[in-house]
Amino acid sequence: MISATGLRWILTALFALAALYALWLVVTPGRTVRNRVGHFFHALMGVLMVAMAWPWGMDLPTGPQTVVFSAGALWFAAVAILSSSREEWRAAPLVTALPHVVMMAAMAWMAAAMDGSAMASHTQGGGHHMEGMDMSGSGAAGAMSLTGLGQQWTAGLLAALLAALGLVWLAQAFDRGRSAAPDGSGTLAFLRSEAAEPACHAMMATGMAVMFVLLL
Repeated sequence: MISATGLRWILTALFALAALYALWLVVTPGRTVRNRVGHFFHALMGVLMVAMAWPWGMDLPTGPQTVVFSAGALWFAAVAILSSSREEWRAAPLVTALPHVVMMAAMAWMAAAMDGSAMASHTQGGGHHMEGMDMSGSGAAGAMSLTGLGQQWTAGLLAALLAALGLVWLAQAFDRGRSAAPDGSGTLAFLRSEAAEPACHAMMATGMAVMFVLLL
């Protein structure tokens, strides 16, 4: 999906680090099932974003991806609603869950946009083409781009939202990192602190924003 080798490796590193940390949280003792499921969705997202950065990732079936990440968006929304007090409605859980819902929905949309069953694939002018998507990748950083105006606007909006979320999470990571290890106790303390999780979310959101920009 990305023809620029350097950018491909940078995004691969971002997504892989975020996915590995999410997997570590899945298997860490003392976490609830609800928490593990949420981190599992993020780990799966990181793995598939790595795949999307490479040509072989385009051969993966997109239908199951759309279903899985749509379920992920519904999961985070449902958990937030159930976490709110039945006696006194609180918006905080929904606000906290909204960025994760956006990320999952964005993944589902991206998979649907690349769904080969919905976009007849054929060879045209020496380049691979899908209806609604240009696969020629002639000299661009991205090996494909959306051609429909509606899809381009959607991709642009999602890119802006994800970039904003990445900045918010990055700010949270810096704030929590400063308060978690004031004695400068090193990387291990950072990984065990509450700063690592928003840092990984920031990496994932920023990398996804770049991927959506490449679709324009």
